[in-house]
Amino acid sequence: MKLSVVFLMAAALLAQEEAEEGARQLWNSSFRKQRATAQGAPRAAPAPGGEALVGVTLWLLRESRPGDEPEAQLAARGGVAAWTPVRMEADTPLAEGQRVRVGIEVARAGYLYVIDREQYAGGSYGAPHLIFPSLRLAGGQNEVKAGRLVEIPSLEDNPRYFTIRMSRPDQVAEVLTVLVTPQPLAEIKIGRSPLPLSAEQVKAWEQRWGAKVERLEAKRQVGRPYTKAEKQAATLQTRLLAHDEPLPQTLYRLEAKPGEALLLSVPLRIKR
Repeated sequence: MKLSVVFLMAAALLAQEEAEEGARQLWNSSFRKQRATAQGAPRAAPAPGGEALVGVTLWLLRESRPGDEPEAQLAARGGVAAWTPVRMEADTPLAEGQRVRVGIEVARAGYLYVIDREQYAGGSYGAPHLIFPSLRLAGGQNEVKAGRLVEIPSLEDNPRYFTIRMSRPDQVAEVLTVLVTPQPLAEIKIGRSPLPLSAEQVKAWEQRWGAKVERLEAKRQVGRPYTKAEKQAATLQTRLLAHDEPLPQTLYRLEAKPGEALLLSVPLRIKR
């Protein structure tokens, strides 16, 4: 009897994984079509809701190894020859001291904003700060479209990564809120440093643009190292990722109509 239960559970899990893999392939196809369109190829009809896709890749930095693509490595110091970013799933807990980077690509043209907040046990948040755009990067340019890769911190920043640090014992995550609007936000006046925002302003945006979000991982790509193509696209605004180049590790599909803003939160969970 126990063996039968285990077998049924395993079969159900396998069926779920196969269904998720099939759905992810459909989302991949839609994302690739948007990239091709952004590069001037004839427009193909996207899958339903396909344009309301946001791709996020969380990169964990490890010491470079023989076989890593040399041109995709990042300069390091302090006894480390070079860093190689490798893909990880969005829910992977991070230990203090680990170094991470965040890549964002949107299948819908618009204007990208990224807000950073600490999250504490019980669900409360720290003060929000707008960390993208910034005048330090491309003069504050934040217009995005399919194939346009934005990485935070930028490769021009020093350091080029976030280091996981707990500001207080009950901190459970660093939460990035990704917002893509059809027009620039007139009320936002950026500078060279992260812009403090009010909690009320962020809450108003969440109430206005929050929508149901689905998430799917590219599970077979976990651990895959950074590529030369991704580094080039993150460095040069004119360099768009092609339809056959690496897709984001995590795709988020939002129930948002054409012309509506997209808003979602990406937690960087801290290992307890």
